[in-house]
Amino acid sequence: MINNENRQFTRRQVLVGAIGTAGLAAIGGISAIGAQDEKKLTKIGCGTVCFRKLTLEEALERIHRAGYEYLETQATGPWCPHVDALKDDPQKFRQTVQKFGFKGVTGLWSSHGAIIPDAKSVEGITQTMRWAKEAGIPVVHAGDGRKPAKMSEEDALKILRDRIAEIMEVAEKCQVYLGIEPHGTFSLTADGLNKIMALSQSKWIGINYDTANVHRATYVETINGGYSWTPFGQRQDEVATLKAIANRVVHVHVKDVVGAKCVVLGEGKVNIRSCLQVLKERGYSGVLSLETEGEFSADEGQKLIEASRRYLVKTLAEI
Repeated sequence: MINNENRQFTRRQVLVGAIGTAGLAAIGGISAIGAQDEKKLTKIGCGTVCFRKLTLEEALERIHRAGYEYLETQATGPWCPHVDALKDDPQKFRQTVQKFGFKGVTGLWSSHGAIIPDAKSVEGITQTMRWAKEAGIPVVHAGDGRKPAKMSEEDALKILRDRIAEIMEVAEKCQVYLGIEPHGTFSLTADGLNKIMALSQSKWIGINYDTANVHRATYVETINGGYSWTPFGQRQDEVATLKAIANRVVHVHVKDVVGAKCVVLGEGKVNIRSCLQVLKERGYSGVLSLETEGEFSADEGQKLIEASRRYLVKTLAEI
């Protein structure tokens, strides 16, 4: 584990350290992590989950066709079976990505990514991190998960702390970030996210901020390839929450919704523009990765990702 002296590192020093090793955006060696950067070049990416019902190559072709230079994917089969961290060859994955000309892969959602309720979470996340290192992916995403109803918050936080400590040992060795996504009991609020960040002194833990998850304060459950959104807690202000934790953000999911339905960025209820403004003011130069639930047909999804990219390009130029 890393001692408290690591708190003396600046955010830029930490991230440059990652870039110098396995924390590269894989293809082309371009950083995909948020950082204080003189050029402040925000990267626009898209998750293959938008086409989770298609093969990985079909998803990559569509994302490339829409003009995205970066992508992320998931190791969450059968929900989104684009990566299997136990069976797939990470070098072959690199070659597949390179074939389509992408500049980098920015993140990978972990198998067994609900840390509190899943007894296999340490095993699943650490294996995903080892695979990500070989594939050149700098961030592995996971959530705290929903604590069992009969478990106290104190006990849940202890489990979370202990499991994160084990995960951080591997994260340090692999130099891959654990990006905690708002995805569970604590992480849907600013206070909860700060509690999670305080559980570890490691520089390899940060936040994968999902604009819609915070906005609607719901918890997603995936079972046998299907999913449902369960109301959980109270709706949060996605802009105020981001302001409170922006210095810990290492990756961003830009997602807009109307109710439970994902829509084109800027056409839903999420205040995407103000979130982008906050990130700009804080000097974030990492990826803005479009995410949906992949609930559309391929052609509907294509229209959505193309229109969303146009929105991001236009809005980033205006703010």
